[in-house]
Amino acid sequence: MTPPTTLFHALLRPSILQILRATGYHGARSAVLDILTDLAARYLWELCHMTAVYASHNGLDPETGAPTIVDVRMALQHVGALLPERPEPEQEYNGVEDTRGVEEFVRWFESRESAEIRRVALDGIEEATNYLDALKQKHGRADDDSKYMGTLLGKSIEHGDVQVEGGDVPSIQEWAERRRAATEKKVAPAINGDGYVDGEPGSRPSSSGLSSLGDRTIDNDMSDFA
Repeated sequence: MTPPTTLFHALLRPSILQILRATGYHGARSAVLDILTDLAARYLWELCHMTAVYASHNGLDPETGAPTIVDVRMALQHVGALLPERPEPEQEYNGVEDTRGVEEFVRWFESRESAEIRRVALDGIEEATNYLDALKQKHGRADDDSKYMGTLLGKSIEHGDVQVEGGDVPSIQEWAERRRAATEKKVAPAINGDGYVDGEPGSRPSSSGLSSLGDRTIDNDMSDFA
Protein backbone atom coordinates (compact mmCIF):
# COMPACT_ATOMS: atom_id res chain seq x y z
CA MET A 1 0.00 0.00 0.00
CA THR A 2 1.27 3.47 -0.88
CA PRO A 3 2.24 5.49 2.22
CA PRO A 4 -0.12 8.43 2.92
CA THR A 5 2.66 11.00 2.53
CA THR A 6 3.57 9.71 -0.93
CA LEU A 7 -0.10 9.54 -1.92
CA PHE A 8 -0.84 13.12 -0.84
CA HIS A 9 2.32 14.33 -2.55
CA ALA A 10 1.20 12.69 -5.82
CA LEU A 11 -2.29 14.21 -5.51
CA LEU A 12 -0.84 17.70 -5.00
CA ARG A 13 1.54 17.55 -7.97
CA PRO A 14 -1.14 18.28 -10.65
CA SER A 15 -2.18 21.47 -8.83
CA ILE A 16 1.41 22.71 -8.73
CA LEU A 17 1.81 21.91 -12.43
CA GLN A 18 -1.33 23.90 -13.23
CA ILE A 19 -0.09 26.89 -11.24
CA LEU A 20 3.27 26.77 -13.01
CA ARG A 21 1.58 26.58 -16.39
CA ALA A 22 -0.72 29.50 -15.54
CA THR A 23 2.29 31.64 -14.61
CA GLY A 24 4.06 30.88 -17.89
CA TYR A 25 6.23 27.86 -17.07
CA HIS A 26 5.56 25.03 -19.50
CA GLY A 27 8.26 22.68 -18.23
CA ALA A 28 10.20 21.86 -15.07
CA ARG A 29 12.58 19.23 -13.81
CA SER A 30 11.14 16.50 -11.66
CA ALA A 31 13.31 17.53 -8.71
CA VAL A 32 12.10 21.14 -8.94
CA LEU A 33 8.49 20.01 -9.11
CA ASP A 34 8.95 17.80 -6.06
CA ILE A 35 10.47 20.67 -4.07
CA LEU A 36 7.64 23.06 -4.96
CA THR A 37 5.06 20.41 -4.13
CA ASP A 38 6.71 19.77 -0.77
CA LEU A 39 6.78 23.50 0.02
CA ALA A 40 3.09 23.84 -0.83
CA ALA A 41 2.24 20.82 1.32
CA ARG A 42 4.19 22.20 4.27
CA TYR A 43 2.51 25.60 3.86
CA LEU A 44 -0.97 24.05 3.85
CA TRP A 45 -0.11 21.87 6.83
CA GLU A 46 1.12 24.91 8.81
CA LEU A 47 -2.06 26.81 7.92
CA CYS A 48 -4.27 23.98 9.15
CA HIS A 49 -2.14 23.52 12.27
CA MET A 50 -2.32 27.19 13.24
CA THR A 51 -6.06 27.26 12.58
CA ALA A 52 -6.46 24.42 15.07
CA VAL A 53 -4.21 26.20 17.59
CA TYR A 54 -6.17 29.47 17.43
CA ALA A 55 -9.43 27.53 17.58
CA SER A 56 -8.31 25.81 20.77
CA HIS A 57 -7.34 29.18 22.29
CA ASN A 58 -10.43 31.09 21.21
CA GLY A 59 -12.91 28.28 21.70
CA LEU A 60 -14.72 26.32 19.00
CA ASP A 61 -18.07 27.28 17.57
CA PRO A 62 -20.61 26.16 20.19
CA GLU A 63 -23.11 25.09 17.54
CA THR A 64 -20.88 23.23 15.07
CA GLY A 65 -17.82 22.51 17.20
CA ALA A 66 -15.56 23.67 14.35
CA PRO A 67 -13.08 26.55 13.95
CA THR A 68 -14.59 29.92 13.09
CA ILE A 69 -13.68 32.39 10.35
CA VAL A 70 -11.75 34.39 12.95
CA ASP A 71 -9.49 31.41 13.61
CA VAL A 72 -8.82 30.99 9.89
CA ARG A 73 -8.07 34.69 9.49
CA MET A 74 -5.57 34.67 12.34
CA ALA A 75 -3.89 31.57 10.87
CA LEU A 76 -3.64 33.28 7.46
CA GLN A 77 -1.97 36.26 9.12
CA HIS A 78 0.43 33.94 10.95
CA VAL A 79 1.61 32.24 7.73
CA GLY A 80 1.86 35.57 5.89
CA ALA A 81 -1.10 35.18 3.52
CA LEU A 82 -2.69 38.35 4.95
CA LEU A 83 -1.00 41.65 5.63
CA PRO A 84 -0.40 42.32 9.32
CA GLU A 85 -2.96 44.56 10.93
CA ARG A 86 -2.26 47.75 12.77
CA PRO A 87 -2.12 47.39 16.54
CA GLU A 88 -5.55 47.17 18.12
CA PRO A 89 -5.11 50.38 20.21
CA GLU A 90 -4.31 52.28 17.02
CA GLN A 91 -7.42 50.92 15.34
CA GLU A 92 -9.54 51.92 18.32
CA TYR A 93 -7.97 55.39 18.37
CA ASN A 94 -8.61 55.95 14.66
CA GLY A 95 -12.04 54.36 14.84
CA VAL A 96 -11.39 52.38 11.64
CA GLU A 97 -10.80 48.65 11.48
CA ASP A 98 -7.72 47.67 9.52
CA THR A 99 -8.98 45.32 6.78
CA ARG A 100 -6.20 45.85 4.25
CA GLY A 101 -5.04 42.25 4.47
CA VAL A 102 -8.49 40.78 3.84
CA GLU A 103 -9.20 43.21 1.01
CA GLU A 104 -5.90 42.39 -0.66
CA PHE A 105 -6.62 38.68 -0.25
CA VAL A 106 -10.05 39.00 -1.88
CA ARG A 107 -8.62 41.23 -4.60
CA TRP A 108 -6.11 38.54 -5.56
CA PHE A 109 -8.87 35.98 -6.09
CA GLU A 110 -10.55 38.45 -8.44
CA SER A 111 -7.33 39.15 -10.33
CA ARG A 112 -6.25 37.93 -13.76
CA GLU A 113 -3.64 35.60 -12.26
CA SER A 114 -6.24 33.73 -10.23
CA ALA A 115 -8.58 33.53 -13.23
CA GLU A 116 -5.76 32.08 -15.35
CA ILE A 117 -5.06 29.39 -12.75
CA ARG A 118 -8.74 28.42 -12.71
CA ARG A 119 -8.83 28.39 -16.51
CA VAL A 120 -5.83 26.08 -16.73
CA ALA A 121 -7.28 23.82 -14.05
CA LEU A 122 -10.46 23.48 -16.12
CA ASP A 123 -8.43 22.77 -19.28
CA GLY A 124 -9.69 25.89 -21.04
CA ILE A 125 -13.39 25.46 -20.23
CA GLU A 126 -14.82 28.32 -18.23
CA GLU A 127 -18.18 26.87 -17.20
CA ALA A 128 -17.76 23.13 -16.89
CA THR A 129 -20.31 21.59 -14.56
CA ASN A 130 -18.51 18.28 -14.18
CA TYR A 131 -15.81 16.14 -15.73
CA LEU A 132 -18.07 14.35 -18.24
CA ASP A 133 -19.60 17.59 -19.56
CA ALA A 134 -16.12 19.10 -19.87
CA LEU A 135 -14.93 16.07 -21.81
CA LYS A 136 -17.91 16.24 -24.17
CA GLN A 137 -17.43 19.97 -24.81
CA LYS A 138 -13.72 19.46 -25.43
CA HIS A 139 -14.06 16.72 -28.02
CA GLY A 140 -17.47 17.60 -29.50
CA ARG A 141 -17.74 20.16 -32.30
CA ALA A 142 -21.46 20.64 -31.74
CA ASP A 143 -24.00 20.26 -28.97
CA ASP A 144 -25.50 17.22 -30.66
CA ASP A 145 -25.15 14.15 -28.48
CA SER A 146 -25.80 11.71 -31.30
CA LYS A 147 -22.12 10.74 -31.54
CA TYR A 148 -22.24 9.57 -27.92
CA MET A 149 -25.29 7.34 -28.36
CA GLY A 150 -24.68 3.88 -26.99
CA THR A 151 -21.68 4.96 -24.89
CA LEU A 152 -21.17 5.90 -21.25
CA LEU A 153 -21.30 9.59 -22.21
CA GLY A 154 -24.65 9.39 -23.99
CA LYS A 155 -28.00 7.68 -23.92
CA SER A 156 -28.47 3.99 -24.50
CA ILE A 157 -29.68 2.68 -27.85
CA GLU A 158 -32.96 0.79 -28.08
CA HIS A 159 -32.25 -2.01 -30.53
CA GLY A 160 -35.03 -2.53 -33.10
CA ASP A 161 -35.62 -5.04 -35.85
CA VAL A 162 -32.78 -5.63 -38.26
CA GLN A 163 -33.90 -4.74 -41.77
CA VAL A 164 -32.64 -6.88 -44.65
CA GLU A 165 -31.65 -4.89 -47.71
CA GLY A 166 -33.27 -6.14 -50.93
CA GLY A 167 -35.99 -8.71 -51.54
CA ASP A 168 -39.46 -8.92 -50.07
CA VAL A 169 -38.34 -10.16 -46.66
CA PRO A 170 -38.36 -7.24 -44.20
CA SER A 171 -36.44 -8.90 -41.37
CA ILE A 172 -34.17 -11.80 -40.52
CA GLN A 173 -36.83 -13.32 -38.26
CA GLU A 174 -39.38 -13.52 -41.07
CA TRP A 175 -36.77 -14.95 -43.43
CA ALA A 176 -35.98 -17.69 -40.90
CA GLU A 177 -39.69 -18.48 -40.50
CA ARG A 178 -40.14 -18.79 -44.25
CA ARG A 179 -37.18 -21.09 -44.53
CA ARG A 180 -38.50 -23.24 -41.72
CA ALA A 181 -41.96 -23.46 -43.31
CA ALA A 182 -40.49 -24.41 -46.69
CA THR A 183 -38.48 -27.20 -45.07
CA GLU A 184 -41.53 -28.62 -43.32
CA LYS A 185 -43.52 -28.74 -46.60
CA LYS A 186 -40.97 -30.97 -48.31
CA VAL A 187 -42.02 -34.68 -48.33
CA ALA A 188 -40.55 -37.87 -49.89
CA PRO A 189 -41.57 -38.33 -53.60
CA ALA A 190 -44.15 -41.13 -54.25
CA ILE A 191 -43.49 -43.86 -56.85
CA ASN A 192 -46.42 -44.97 -59.00
CA GLY A 193 -47.18 -48.44 -60.42
CA ASP A 194 -45.19 -47.84 -63.61
CA GLY A 195 -42.01 -47.38 -61.64
CA TYR A 196 -41.86 -43.63 -62.27
CA VAL A 197 -41.79 -40.84 -59.74
CA ASP A 198 -45.04 -38.90 -59.69
CA GLY A 199 -44.76 -35.80 -61.78
CA GLU A 200 -41.50 -36.91 -63.45
CA PRO A 201 -42.25 -39.12 -66.50
CA GLY A 202 -39.36 -41.17 -67.84
CA SER A 203 -37.43 -41.20 -64.61
CA ARG A 204 -36.49 -44.53 -63.08
CA PRO A 205 -36.57 -45.38 -59.44
CA SER A 206 -33.44 -46.41 -57.67
CA SER A 207 -32.54 -50.01 -58.65
CA SER A 208 -32.05 -52.88 -56.23
CA GLY A 209 -29.62 -55.76 -56.42
CA LEU A 210 -32.03 -58.05 -58.30
CA SER A 211 -32.77 -55.47 -60.99
CA SER A 212 -29.19 -55.65 -62.17
CA LEU A 213 -29.89 -59.03 -63.82
CA GLY A 214 -31.67 -57.33 -66.68
CA ASP A 215 -32.61 -59.76 -69.51
CA ARG A 216 -30.37 -62.60 -68.32
CA THR A 217 -32.00 -65.93 -67.44
CA ILE A 218 -31.26 -68.43 -64.74
CA ASP A 219 -30.03 -71.00 -67.34
CA ASN A 220 -27.43 -68.55 -68.60
CA ASP A 221 -26.26 -67.96 -65.10
CA MET A 222 -25.98 -71.70 -64.36
CA SER A 223 -23.98 -72.28 -67.55
CA ASP A 224 -21.24 -70.14 -66.14
CA PHE A 225 -20.47 -72.84 -63.58
CA ALA A 226 -20.41 -75.79 -66.09
